[in-house]
Amino acid sequence: MIKDEIPFDDIKLSVVVLFYHGERWIDSCVGSLEKQSLSRDAYEIILVDNGGSTPSIYNFKEFHNIKIISSRLNLGFTEGNNRALEHTRGEIILLINQDVVVDFFCLEKVLNAFISHPEAGVIGASMLMASEKDMGSTMTKPQYAGFYKLTRYGFARYCLRKPRNPIFPLDFVSGNGLGFRKGMLKDLNGYLFDARLFSYAEDLDFSLRIAQTPWKMYLHSGAIIHHFRDQAFAGHPGQRLRKLIRISSNRLLVYANRLNLKSFLKKLPLLVLGIPLKVGRLDGDAHFNFYKFVIAFLLIPLILLHFVLRIPLKK
Repeated sequence: MIKDEIPFDDIKLSVVVLFYHGERWIDSCVGSLEKQSLSRDAYEIILVDNGGSTPSIYNFKEFHNIKIISSRLNLGFTEGNNRALEHTRGEIILLINQDVVVDFFCLEKVLNAFISHPEAGVIGASMLMASEKDMGSTMTKPQYAGFYKLTRYGFARYCLRKPRNPIFPLDFVSGNGLGFRKGMLKDLNGYLFDARLFSYAEDLDFSLRIAQTPWKMYLHSGAIIHHFRDQAFAGHPGQRLRKLIRISSNRLLVYANRLNLKSFLKKLPLLVLGIPLKVGRLDGDAHFNFYKFVIAFLLIPLILLHFVLRIPLKK
């Protein structure tokens, strides 16, 4: 259901934010999107109330160039963004998570980068990890670019580096701060994310699909989003267990779908070892947690069983 849909004549960029139990983040996130160097008439903001979990989203229904999409069901990150995409007017789309503050120049730099790089199908924003104590402060422009890089174990590792050039190529782009050309999707079988993944590893699948096309993937170090991120395995033990199984089996499914059988079986031992390695040092953690590594290692048989039961996933 669309609330207060109005025509947009000169929209060049559409920003999509999916909220799920997002009361904690919505004011800071939308507030940062409202205060951008880019003309407010040049971009729209699509706010998705996923599962009816964020009632404060309707406080923004009268705002200029904001659309609100509501779903009574939790559609997951994949289908929630897929449906929001149907209501966008801009040719350039930027997906961001709910737990971010967007830098003042971010949208303008993303849009200009697509104009100056016609070969780019994807341009990601630089993601800098922040703590909640920083939310009320003025964040200065850092010297480092924050991005993800695929490891030999098949998972994406968060990296910080001083870039030689403000825009540089990537082999993986996160779903948070993901900018792309809407017209490019025709080269990806017409869809953004595989809804059957629900949440997690959809950006891995997207990146691997892009790699099979002529389109290029870049990161813009000057287009910054500050990510406060919920803990990846927060919640009670049962929630953490389900999340770990979902993330890990999704990653295996993506590689099973995108590689031929021989290549997948050859890579499988590294993919399995990558599960406890990833859990042992989550993004932003300074030290390796051996306890988490052991727990994840012991769960590998259960993860593999979950993966095998879902192997028919193919698109």
